[in-house]
Amino acid sequence: MEKNQQKEKIYLFHIFRSDGQSLFLHPLSNPDKLFAQLENTEVIGRYGREPRVEALTLFRNELYREIETGVKRWLADIRFIPKFLISAAVFIISYFFLSFVIRDPIPMIDEIAISLAVSVVLYYLLGRRDISSEKATKKRLVLRSAVDKITFRQSPFVKQVEKILHQNESSTINEVIRQILEPIEQELSESQKEESDHFIRLLEGKFNFKHIKRKERQFQRYLKGRSDKSLHIQNIGKARKLDFPLYAVYKSLKKITPKVK
Repeated sequence: MEKNQQKEKIYLFHIFRSDGQSLFLHPLSNPDKLFAQLENTEVIGRYGREPRVEALTLFRNELYREIETGVKRWLADIRFIPKFLISAAVFIISYFFLSFVIRDPIPMIDEIAISLAVSVVLYYLLGRRDISSEKATKKRLVLRSAVDKITFRQSPFVKQVEKILHQNESSTINEVIRQILEPIEQELSESQKEESDHFIRLLEGKFNFKHIKRKERQFQRYLKGRSDKSLHIQNIGKARKLDFPLYAVYKSLKKITPKVK
């Protein structure tokens, strides 16, 4: 029990957008890191408005696909040297067999090509066998079980985020840009600040808001009517290439949240 309490926490957030779409923010999108995250951390799910069952099902299926990719990469890493050595040995044996046992009429170039083809096919077949092996099956079961144990609980912090986000989504682009440039400070309890820290980090990783931040001077010129690119900004906002409403939420939270190391 004491060991579990020492585990690092990672958060998954479900955000209900005003159009009914579900947005999941989480750090479990890298198959290379997925194993360590699911096995060595405490995964905590949070929501404001309760998500639909089908949205949670789609989210879990997404994580299952990441697990499958992660298992394949894990097997490729730990089995590379054995498969390479076996394939190399088969190549040498095939080459000498074709060279000295069946010497004519096969030219040397054909002997190399055939031997190489045999070794490549063997390498592929060994990989296929590894994917369906007992070791791979156990790894999948452990990781899928960890995903199935993830539970979501309602969070006052996420409810507050959804409220601000919905207000921004129903506002004009001028009003949203003003919220970005002059964010309103949000009041958070001490218990909510930990969730806010994780939420901000996930937004920075997913949406590359550092790139959007470089556009803020352009936003200033746009509001003052000095920008020739104002139409371009509106088009980008309408196309949702830049998620202005969510970025405004981020700016508001970032104003009160200390920089995360």
